[in-house]
Amino acid sequence: MWTAIECAGHPRDMGLAQGAALGAEIRAACRAAGLPDRRRRSPSLRGLASGPVRGRGAGRELIRHYAHQAERLEGLARGADVPLDSLLALHLRVRAGGADGGLLARRASLRARACGDAMDGKSALLERSLPGAERDEAPWMLRESRPVVGFRSVEIGLPWLVPGVAGVNEAGLAMLAGPVLWGRKGMDGWPPSALLLQECLQRFEDLEGALGWCRKRPVEGEQSFVLADASGAVATVIASGRERRIQLGEGELYLEGGEPTQAAELESSGAVTAPDRVRLDARARTLSLEARDTRVEVVLS
Repeated sequence: MWTAIECAGHPRDMGLAQGAALGAEIRAACRAAGLPDRRRRSPSLRGLASGPVRGRGAGRELIRHYAHQAERLEGLARGADVPLDSLLALHLRVRAGGADGGLLARRASLRARACGDAMDGKSALLERSLPGAERDEAPWMLRESRPVVGFRSVEIGLPWLVPGVAGVNEAGLAMLAGPVLWGRKGMDGWPPSALLLQECLQRFEDLEGALGWCRKRPVEGEQSFVLADASGAVATVIASGRERRIQLGEGELYLEGGEPTQAAELESSGAVTAPDRVRLDARARTLSLEARDTRVEVVLS
């Protein structure tokens, strides 16, 4: 069953709202990963960027270079009453893909299609499949983000995750994140490439700004992103380790990758229904969700 939430205000406020609404799912995700799921009750004067997870490596770099998402993560931990280190560890371990990536590494397909012409106005339609959660996995959610500073957006994400995997903002920038394929394990290195999507939706109204940001931000991972804006332009960002390359595109684009599962094998044989799908219309500022148990369309006007 899909859950829809609204998060508004400063970054910490948005995290608090998400944590309060989905605390049970977030605590379950921590337990499933073998991480502490309850905050300490004793007061602490420990700094935000200190300790074994936050004070070194990728944890420190996430807090240093992604201040808004780090504040949102802190609010998420408070709202769900879980240790910040546990949520940060969940965000960092997805860089490895495979079992560590969970739903973020599961097999998915991404499509981009350009419609219309110069006279009628071009439009770019993006689509991503959303594989079903398995036992002990937190399911997908639908979230509206209304930051005090930046663009309003609507995204598909996970209860414990700050960035979404698909979304569109009120300015007409739409973006999909492909599956995390493989990468670094542990706490060393740079933050996960998955952070790029939320940053772009909050900050930019067109491809030019978003692609410039994606080129230079310190992230690492093996992951592809598909972006489109209200002009109908489409581009793909391919993250490979710490490097990024950009491909501008016209016509139709199709990408598929990620880890197969037993459910995916059953699906291909026709034994189960197709996975849920999200469709984004950049020009219309619309997110459409087609799921087994629900149909939702959100228009940002």
